[in-house]
Amino acid sequence: MRKLFENITVSNEKLVRTIVSVYIIGVLGFLIPYTHDLFVNLTVLNLFFSLTMLFIATWADLNWRHWGIFILVYLLGYAIEVVGVNTGWPFGAYTYGNILGIKLFETPLFIGVNWLLLVLATNLMARQKITNPWLVPVVAATMMLIFDIALEPFAIYTGMWTWEAVGVPFDNYLAWWVIAFFMHVLLIPIKITRGYIVATTVFLAQLIFFIIINLKNYLI
Repeated sequence: MRKLFENITVSNEKLVRTIVSVYIIGVLGFLIPYTHDLFVNLTVLNLFFSLTMLFIATWADLNWRHWGIFILVYLLGYAIEVVGVNTGWPFGAYTYGNILGIKLFETPLFIGVNWLLLVLATNLMARQKITNPWLVPVVAATMMLIFDIALEPFAIYTGMWTWEAVGVPFDNYLAWWVIAFFMHVLLIPIKITRGYIVATTVFLAQLIFFIIINLKNYLI
């Protein structure tokens, strides 16, 4: 199995083409009224696909230590969302819809996958350009904050979650950055030398996807 994934990771171009193709289809699916609802319901599948692409791209570098930290990031992401949904801290008062699948404690189990996906993608991007390991969490968390600013209107529009307040609370963005920073600190001890191009493609594809759909909703 490892040899299979090592062979796949050699061809980053194939992974990039696959990711771009899937997100182009996703944009069209959202924009076409007849397929819109179907593609909204495919959100979980899209997240799983994107994380799988990252795992394939980095597979040759991964060992038990990496997987342990990845599981920890997932659990921390899910746990903080459970606290957030049920107490209103630290993000503000919000509730999840049904788009992200099965819930436990009013929180989709899949939300931890979203945290892991974003942490891994932005960490790979940041560490590729930055040599100071303690500066990586700052830059990567900032990229995640930018991502969240684009994500929020899309998430509200699709019913992924709704805020009790009229707008997205500032506390949400502050908490998002702090939690993201802490998660990136957890990744400092591990070494990953592959996957930068694929991570960049996933991150930008999602970001552009949200911007396009947000603009469509704003203009129409």
